[in-house]
Amino acid sequence: MNSVLLESNIKSLKLLNRGKVRDIYEVDNERLLIVTTDRLSAFDVVLPSPIPGKGAVLTAISNFWFDRLKHIIPNQLTGIAPESVVAASERDQVTERATVVKRLKPLPIEAIVRGYLVGSGWKEYKASRSVCGIPLPAGLCEADRLPEPLFTPSTKAEAGAHDENISYEKAEQLLGHQLAAQVRDVCIALYKEAASFALTKGIIIADTKFEFGQDSEGVLYLIDEVLTPDSSRFWPADQYQPGSNPPSFDKQYVRDWLEASNWNKEAPGPELPPEVAAKTGEKYREAFKRLTESHIDKLVAGYQRFRSEQHDKNHSLFARLARQGQSPKTIVVGCCDSRVDPAIVTDCDPGDLFIIRNVANLVPPFETSGNYHGTSAALEFGVCHLEVENIIVLGHAQCGGIHALLNQATTTAPQEGFISGWMKVASHARNRVLSRMPGESREAQARACEQEAILVSLDNLLTFPWILERVAQKKLALHGWYFDMERAELLRYNPRSNSFEAFPVQQL
Repeated sequence: MNSVLLESNIKSLKLLNRGKVRDIYEVDNERLLIVTTDRLSAFDVVLPSPIPGKGAVLTAISNFWFDRLKHIIPNQLTGIAPESVVAASERDQVTERATVVKRLKPLPIEAIVRGYLVGSGWKEYKASRSVCGIPLPAGLCEADRLPEPLFTPSTKAEAGAHDENISYEKAEQLLGHQLAAQVRDVCIALYKEAASFALTKGIIIADTKFEFGQDSEGVLYLIDEVLTPDSSRFWPADQYQPGSNPPSFDKQYVRDWLEASNWNKEAPGPELPPEVAAKTGEKYREAFKRLTESHIDKLVAGYQRFRSEQHDKNHSLFARLARQGQSPKTIVVGCCDSRVDPAIVTDCDPGDLFIIRNVANLVPPFETSGNYHGTSAALEFGVCHLEVENIIVLGHAQCGGIHALLNQATTTAPQEGFISGWMKVASHARNRVLSRMPGESREAQARACEQEAILVSLDNLLTFPWILERVAQKKLALHGWYFDMERAELLRYNPRSNSFEAFPVQQL
């Protein structure tokens, strides 16, 4: 949606209310139409400058959270298309930015949850070591994570008025003891689940505001908007640093500009410079993208960046790759938890290597157990169809699986928590090392185990008949390599000396 909507004008329905951001219309006795405009409010004042596309982003984010959190509490959505309840000439005002919702009785409070010490909470803490009258430990810094999320309700102000924090006791007076407790508990549950999910997307939800309504039976519903940049404080996790207020994906960018403008925080608000409005819109869209982007979306976006930034720049490289096609001479099988990219370690050109990243599945017997999977299939394709000339098993230092084995209480303990087949085989390597190196340091034992596991994998490769056949025909050679990331040391297994040795300099 490219058009800007500062105020909706739906004539086919009765206008019930214009809020700070949303216009509410009556569909019938049981349903409402909520249109999210591009208006922006700050410090409870609606600013005269719209944020283009903001309403569509807020609607999409709210719908995302409504769906994700519906197992905790029912919500206002009906699933009815907003275009179906307005005149044809009015559909452009509701597409992507409106929802048809249940007609519910709103509760007379705003339900705020704070997970971090920031904003007005930080100001109060500095003065009284409390937030909304709730005592907190001494020594906290600005933007510190609170020991537990706090439920801090407030009044619900009309446009132009200011919300005021109220105590939990006051909320009980307004709602009743049972409903107040229900709202508090639901708020905390919603915040915890959303904050945990957002963190996986690189976003910290510092605080947020929920609103609730009830139907005629007294059932509680989540209403209005949910966890949007308008109702929440979003921080990029990679820029979070206790002791300072991090940059944000929400309207804090506008708040900071307004604070610096010497505005008295009373209506009318000042016009925003075009660059501030544009930057705010970018932050809203970035928040939506981060929260909802799937791994497939990231792959597609990465391809698009590659196509626009790298393909022409490195055209000769990709032309060479295209000429080579899928005709490598060597397969490299990397450790299952490998942090080592064989292409980087060997500084090879694209197409030189067929890389398989799952040495953990090189466990016999495959042919008789039916446990034939991706690793086996990739090996067979490389050996039988590409006719590679080499297979390298590439192990590395600081292998997580080996360290887990060494940390077990006994060498006969059952293997759990990893790929069981590999762990059982690797246990034999560990036991051999521990029996011949009982007094060595843990670091030396780990290094020896990592190298021994490479030899186990080489033995396991020979359980594939089509590998054994080609090795016997001297058409395929097997190699064991060991890379130490900290030392930048690449070693090869020498069967004559039965040890890992440095490559001769001329071969590197």
